[in-house]
Amino acid sequence: MTPGRITTILALLLGTGVLAGCDKLSGVAEQKNADAVAIGYACRVSEKNPEDCMKENESYSPDSILEGWKDANDSLKSKGIDFGATKSTPSGTGGGEKPAEGKATEKPVEPKDAKPTGEQKPTDAKGTPR
Repeated sequence: MTPGRITTILALLLGTGVLAGCDKLSGVAEQKNADAVAIGYACRVSEKNPEDCMKENESYSPDSILEGWKDANDSLKSKGIDFGATKSTPSGTGGGEKPAEGKATEKPVEPKDAKPTGEQKPTDAKGTPR
């Protein structure tokens, strides 16, 4: 082999080695990890189970999504914010359940222009009868 040929082969091997670690040099791997943490954080704030978020974002690291979910959970607890126990546990075994269809948990809202029926008495702004 000639010295020029050896130099060319070494340059190609060196170039291949650099390109193999290109995502580490450019920060792509760190950015994808940061995105996964942000997805987990957003899932907790939107009251989703981490398992659901992992299924919806399979191209991201499940560990990073769970890390973000736990960070958000800790942050919300430290601020005294409680969204309820329906989906707040990582295991998905929250105590709350959604009401069955047809069983409303709130009173229906009547339109402002609805006329009172004979059973209701008009009230003032404080709710006392007139």
